[in-house]
Amino acid sequence: MVGLEVSGHSGFAEAGGDIVCAAVSALVLSAVQGLRTYCNVEAAVIDAPTSYRLRVPAGGDERAQAVLETAIGGLQAIAASYPRHVLVEDIAQSKRSARTGQASRPKKSAVRTH
Repeated sequence: MVGLEVSGHSGFAEAGGDIVCAAVSALVLSAVQGLRTYCNVEAAVIDAPTSYRLRVPAGGDERAQAVLETAIGGLQAIAASYPRHVLVEDIAQSKRSARTGQASRPKKSAVRTH
């Protein structure tokens, strides 16, 4: 995995009081901090009002991958608890599915892994 992208709003509650969005944000920001602090990786980050992109140069080493996989595991747990509000999607898998005609449609808030 080389990164992740978070987009949209979960719709669980109004912006500013949405625990689902807060949980997703905390995991993503923790991943960025972990990459910087423990992996010495300066990830490329794009932070916009309704989206966030995190990309690790050349995929990073094993420690960087562990940080990303840990964040994705947490995001998948949130998606399992709030399936109407969060979708975790593997972009590489989606591209393979799209080529075979089985593309999935994202819900309101999507977390995509690269």
